[in-house]
Amino acid sequence: MVASASSAAFVADAGVPPGVVLGVDFGGSKIAVALAALDGTLLTDGTLATEPQLGAAANVERAVRLARQLLAETASLANPVPGDRGPLLSVGACTFGIPQDSGVALSPAVPGWDALPLRRHLEAAFRVPVSVMTDVKAAASAEARHGVLRGADPGLYLNLGTGLAVAFVLGGKVVRGAHGAAGEIGYNLRSPADVWDRQGAGVVVLEDVVSGMGLSASVARLDRGRTVAGAAGAGRGTDLPVSASEVFERAGDDPAVKKLLDQFLRELCYHLVNLTIALDPERIAVGGGMVRSWDVLREPIRSALRAHVPYPPEVLPGAFPYDAALHGAIDLGLELALGAGGQRTPRQRSAITRQGEAK
Repeated sequence: MVASASSAAFVADAGVPPGVVLGVDFGGSKIAVALAALDGTLLTDGTLATEPQLGAAANVERAVRLARQLLAETASLANPVPGDRGPLLSVGACTFGIPQDSGVALSPAVPGWDALPLRRHLEAAFRVPVSVMTDVKAAASAEARHGVLRGADPGLYLNLGTGLAVAFVLGGKVVRGAHGAAGEIGYNLRSPADVWDRQGAGVVVLEDVVSGMGLSASVARLDRGRTVAGAAGAGRGTDLPVSASEVFERAGDDPAVKKLLDQFLRELCYHLVNLTIALDPERIAVGGGMVRSWDVLREPIRSALRAHVPYPPEVLPGAFPYDAALHGAIDLGLELALGAGGQRTPRQRSAITRQGEAK
């Protein structure tokens, strides 16, 4: 998307030097990159598949190369609007896990990510100020600023993607927690018996079951068992991964897969009901790749909340269901470039045109 002349006028009127900001979303399944003008108008974007086997540094370098390519393409667009584009001013980034100065905690998806000083790495690559936030909190911030959580106090953001997490919005601000780990419900215990497992070796935490990777792993085990038993296994090889979207599709024709999906939904709703009772949110926004199957998710979630929550909230798919974290990363970059009070045009659905992979 090319910026319009109005963004150049905003930059000139505000007395801010022309330039662009970079947003980067490091996800468990994909890395998304976008450039925006200083009024928040999205200029261009691109995605890469996350390659865990390459390690942390290599995945960051791949994102840096893509960003530099987008910067070069944006600077050379035909018939550019004077003043619309200029040097890179700042970078906003978000990541799975909890970003810290020395590395990203709680980030097993990519080897070495826990020891990668992500902010310093990006500062060295681009030589501009960088701000980093947890991806689900960035997504919640985007929904609170531009999307369906705007004006909701409190609001709850539920991310159903490769992993599982939530974020709490109070007074329009996302709650970080004392260590930046508020909302990391993927670590929730699933049974009272787990409390007494002091070593944790036998504990299967919530994200291992209720997440895209958990659901995919459950169906992959089913297929392997069928192959060993000589059954059809829906025609799949035992070494082929099963995506969450495939699971939802297969559940319509395969009773065993439907049973696994029903178990997934039951446990998801159980934890969401308890969380909703504790927070009493005005509205819940649901984002992440599994929102593509909202027609399957919607009624079990709403029915569970209506049945068990004293004041059931409104539940809606997010305005940016697949790329809210990237929008949040762009906002981080804009805050660095303009200050927290800088004026930005509220973004609409599908403003990022080429996003589409599950987070």
